[in-house]
Amino acid sequence: MFNSIVARVTRMVKMDHTVYDEIAEDQQATIEAAIIVAITALLGALGVLFVRNFGAFVWAFVRSIIIGWVLWSAIVWVVGTKIFSGNGTFENILRVMGYVTAPLVLGIIPVIGSFVGSILSLVLSFFAVRETMDLTTEKTVLTIVIGWVINLVLGMVLTI
Repeated sequence: MFNSIVARVTRMVKMDHTVYDEIAEDQQATIEAAIIVAITALLGALGVLFVRNFGAFVWAFVRSIIIGWVLWSAIVWVVGTKIFSGNGTFENILRVMGYVTAPLVLGIIPVIGSFVGSILSLVLSFFAVRETMDLTTEKTVLTIVIGWVINLVLGMVLTI
């Protein structure tokens, strides 16, 4: 499983767009995506642990998984399929959106790592959504922007 994850993430970074349909259709990739998300959420939450307390650490970890992966995937799926008539199931989108969080591990590098990881993750999200949902470039950009705004607002409401 680890070899599969590394191979697929490498292909994503090399901009091999065929990997997204492969991930979307592979039901075993759901577990792989969950592992990637758990690792990136754990690394992100560790920063909170050093500044706050264990409760804040746990909340940051859970929030990253629920809002950062599951909710984001659901929003992208709804916007892409219901508004822009894209293809794919929620599970397909959940898998590819989990995989595109992989660059967030760069967040362990102080200051620049989080920025670079977030940008790379966003770029990979574009390709994942476009390829998995068979959307045009314009519809993909709108799906991501609309989805990001909705996710941001819901994330702020849910963390209050």
